[in-house]
Amino acid sequence: MRIIFTTCAVAGALALSSGAASAQNSTYCYNQATAYANSHSSPVAGGVLGGALGALGGVIAGDIIGQGKGAKVAGGVIGGTAGAVVGSKSQANKRQLLYNQEYARCMNQPPAPVYYEIPPAGSPQWNYQCSLKYKSFDPGSGTYQPLPQGGVYPPRRLCVLP
Repeated sequence: MRIIFTTCAVAGALALSSGAASAQNSTYCYNQATAYANSHSSPVAGGVLGGALGALGGVIAGDIIGQGKGAKVAGGVIGGTAGAVVGSKSQANKRQLLYNQEYARCMNQPPAPVYYEIPPAGSPQWNYQCSLKYKSFDPGSGTYQPLPQGGVYPPRRLCVLP
């Protein structure tokens, strides 16, 4: 009977703890980090904004150079292209940084605590678990005999389950 109870207790503990550990597998954390990074950065939006600002700056620079309409168009095209590349790359770097931080946070998260129900004192389950914990447990009094200290036995103590 003791072996069956111990086996069931171990199987139950493993079953309860396996759910907590599954939250930290690499696929779960990859999906979490990807969703987080995508919601906080957009390389496409960075490219569009960078391109628009670059084109505006290029048109202004072409106007300052003063070579006519062709200079404004060339400045706008060159500025827009450069701005799109820089803006897109900047947002991609931001996205990768956010992804790395979220992935590391997810993988290094401690597992959720596992709580075990403690049977009421004096119940058959409580007596059984106390007898497993303390070899000198007396179910009639609910106490156990601590080990001797200096050859003297201390008084019996009440069983306390965690």
